Amino acid sequence: MTDDPSTADPGAFLGQLPFVKEYGIKLVSSQPGEVVVEMPVEPRFSTPPANVPASIVGTIGDVAAVSSCLSKVPRGWAVATLDFTVKMTGPASGEKLIARGRVLQNGRTNSVGAADIYCVRDGAEIPCGTLLATTRNFEIKR
Repeated sequence: MTDDPSTADPGAFLGQLPFVKEYGIKLVSSQPGEVVVEMPVEPRFSTPPANVPASIVGTIGDVAAVSSCLSKVPRGWAVATLDFTVKMTGPASGEKLIARGRVLQNGRTNSVGAADIYCVRDGAEIPCGTLLATTRNFEIKR
């Protein structure tokens, strides 16, 4: 989804990840250093009373933050999450989650990304979490 042929394509990368498909996470937009993803809130991924648990909020935040780091590495490279921390800033309930990822530090072997996560209720975006992630950047060997 990026127009820069010299950098990795988060859309192509995310399309290959089975857990992204299982959760219904979709790439909304991507530009170098910034990625937006969304995910429908489904009862099978919720806890009573219709809240999304921190682990799922962390998953979509990780996808956004790490994909933003991926958008800055060269074509033929990939990234893997080394660690992440999610902080819940409010209840996560609504129709869908949106995560806006951005690169904080772009390095050759490691990068740091962040994501702000929002739940959408009746068309309004309400903050529900924030995430900080570190990636390992590596060249894909074929």
